[in-house]
Amino acid sequence: MDIGETHVELPRVSSTHSRVMYVNLIQIADNLDFRNPIFHGRAKRNRSLGSAQAFVVELALADQVFREKLKRYMIGGGKQFIYLSDYMDRYLK
Repeated sequence: MDIGETHVELPRVSSTHSRVMYVNLIQIADNLDFRNPIFHGRAKRNRSLGSAQAFVVELALADQVFREKLKRYMIGGGKQFIYLSDYMDRYLK
């Protein structure tokens, strides 16, 4: 039975995430080039929304300036936050 609704291929959004942000992440996922050296030595990824989101977070957290700005939104000014990296992070520089 047709109830007049149309299907749009966008994920459901909650009140904490805007549809525009999801569209941006979808575009990142669709345009990732896994031949880029930044992916060498990293876990195999795919062009899913989750992989794109994880990649953006990894890049952001690798930036010390971003981490310092992020602390203003943390409890106690981020005093308990300790950034951890592993051997793969050397490829982000």
